[in-house]
Amino acid sequence: MTSPRLRLLAIALAFAVVIAIGAAISLGGLLDPTLTRSDYVGSAEVTPEDAKLYRTVPFEWRIEGRGGTFEGKDAAHVRVDPSGERTLVCGWLEVDKAGASVRASRWLSQARLAVGNLVISAAFIAPVEVVPGNGLSAGCAGLYDGLKPAADSALSLDGPSVPE
Repeated sequence: MTSPRLRLLAIALAFAVVIAIGAAISLGGLLDPTLTRSDYVGSAEVTPEDAKLYRTVPFEWRIEGRGGTFEGKDAAHVRVDPSGERTLVCGWLEVDKAGASVRASRWLSQARLAVGNLVISAAFIAPVEVVPGNGLSAGCAGLYDGLKPAADSALSLDGPSVPE
């Protein structure tokens, strides 16, 4: 092969690799394969009656920044609702005035929520400063693939330390 042909072949091969990587990303092949497919579907108003259906899910968070490492404990409130066409998982985190829950909210953006034997991103959990019945809206994720975990499935939050 001559040098121009070899160069053309190398460019075509590089183009094919870029296309393959793009296709793998769009199909979820390069995303975390341990996560169940879900997406943010909006928010749901939480009345005092609805709040009784949410369960407290305690967690420990860790944030690393220039000022050092910050650790703490907090709790999210999560509900699994398999009654609709798509299962909805909704949740909120009560933000305190001291600011620790702001860091907890940052940690949740990278955390995972186990719902029974399924694991989804916890990024949908909404930080709120109000109480149920006073304009509180929980963030909600919808599960794909017709998955229907039980409303009383075990819940737990886990994740790595994240940068501030």
